[in-house]
Amino acid sequence: MNKFLFLLSEGLKNLWRHKLTVFTAVFSVFLSLSTIGVLFIAEQNTHKLIEYMRSKYKIEVFFKDSITNDQASQYLQEIRKIPGVYSTTLITKDEALKVYRSQFGDDLTEFLEYNPLPVSCVVNIKRQYDGMIKINPIIERIKEIEGVDTVNHQGRLISRIETFYEQGLLGLSGIAFAIILVTVMIISNTIKLTIYSKKDLIKALKMIGATHTFIRMPFILEGVFQAVIGAALASALLYGAVVGANELLSQLTVFTINVQWMFLSWLFLIAVIISLFGSSRAISRFIK
Repeated sequence: MNKFLFLLSEGLKNLWRHKLTVFTAVFSVFLSLSTIGVLFIAEQNTHKLIEYMRSKYKIEVFFKDSITNDQASQYLQEIRKIPGVYSTTLITKDEALKVYRSQFGDDLTEFLEYNPLPVSCVVNIKRQYDGMIKINPIIERIKEIEGVDTVNHQGRLISRIETFYEQGLLGLSGIAFAIILVTVMIISNTIKLTIYSKKDLIKALKMIGATHTFIRMPFILEGVFQAVIGAALASALLYGAVVGANELLSQLTVFTINVQWMFLSWLFLIAVIISLFGSSRAISRFIK
């Protein structure tokens, strides 16, 4: 117990003795974890936005003039089997005529004495997000069905939106990874300074038979303390930012930022892992 308290106190003392370098390390951890947190929140909420957009995205399929409602119903069963298709809705010739009347106010049968509108259907794609959807294969599979005449869609629009989304996440992930690397180096350099300032004490401990683990532990704890402080500050910032943003959004729109706050515990875990890497890197070079 006395050994544990000694190691703990030494780790805390090291924080106070090297305030400037510790501040740099804590700020780096804070910056990297804040970036990771923003990335997680953005991914979670953009994911819902993508699902909402998919729910509004529809493919219009028009069948050949000779196709009856019963034949179209059979073709709908084939369309439903295509990967990526969520649901289909049949629009009969009579229903199409009613839609035309409501939109344009004219009755085609008065001029043509028959209904020229074809049987059609509306195809909805899957809303659940499991990676960027490839709309073109779905369109091609629909076009291959024998009774299909034309297919109207906005494949380019949804593909561009989802491509931009994927690229944005990839870019943010790269930035977060780069910041983490810099943070590991900063923590490592901070521990190096602490080790260098205590080189005489380390020699004395070795002479009296102290184990390598006993010598290393205060420096490891120092790195962990730095990371935990940075994680706590990042968590407070993210929580305050989300609560403040939702308060503002509630006055302007029904949209809110949804967050699973359990991810904050992952931030602390990431912080500890970063600190262990940084500390181990410094200790392995200076303590043989």
